[in-house]
Amino acid sequence: MKKTKITILCENRASAKIGVIGEHGFSALIEKNNEKILMDTGQGLGLKINATALNITLPDINKIVLSHGHFDHTGGLADLMPREKEIDIYAHPDIFAPKYARHENKDQTEEVFIGTRFSQEHLETHMTARFHFRKEFTKISDGIFFSGVIPRVTDFEQPDKRLLIKKGHSFIPDPLYDDASLLIETSSGPVILTGCAHSGIVNILHHFSKKTGYTSFHAVIGGTHLGFLNSEQQLNKTMDAFEHYNLQLIAVSHCTGNEAAAACYHRFKDKFAFANAGWSARF
Repeated sequence: MKKTKITILCENRASAKIGVIGEHGFSALIEKNNEKILMDTGQGLGLKINATALNITLPDINKIVLSHGHFDHTGGLADLMPREKEIDIYAHPDIFAPKYARHENKDQTEEVFIGTRFSQEHLETHMTARFHFRKEFTKISDGIFFSGVIPRVTDFEQPDKRLLIKKGHSFIPDPLYDDASLLIETSSGPVILTGCAHSGIVNILHHFSKKTGYTSFHAVIGGTHLGFLNSEQQLNKTMDAFEHYNLQLIAVSHCTGNEAAAACYHRFKDKFAFANAGWSARF
């Protein structure tokens, strides 16, 4: 099996590489099977800049995967298109839902739009996108699998109550069924790449284990949403699950949070890494 390379293009923090910038968002490039597959696009501030700094040619990308429909994962789509040829985009259909976040400041509450800024029609008509909507576990390339909807089975990973969708004139909790991750089979073992892990990182591990039969994974890379913990118990049980699945690399990114990252480093030491913008690994 040829080596697989994963490079973080957009992330909240930047690495020390010259020319790479940080932004609130996430994007990762997978190079495997002579393909270049981009998972998420950041919010549209750093994708082109960081690709240039890292000598990555964006028009060479073969496919795009969108982990969910928030602006900080979809905003960079405009930097990838239009193209001469159509590009395949894999996602759950809810990526175009009207997504909001509730912000509370003292006595004031405000719902702020945080969804995808582009319509499906605009992307297909003006940006040569071809969507493949999937709710089920799906193979998108040899050794690369899209999670589909991730069942919420743990009792300690709860949704972020600030995240909403607009229905008529009302706001209701966003179930985030569109939260998706990738499983990538590599010569080092299976690697899980996440965008935000709104489903719960442990739910994601359980889901891929059930779908593939893997009882261990080489790595988890990407956002873990541990920065929005409901309890210290959640962090401890999450780290227990990392040990249960025998992870050899825990490379955290977007929305992990300083406290959770510090706890993971303290427990896992040389198995821990910051997957900042510009970071890459071969498997």
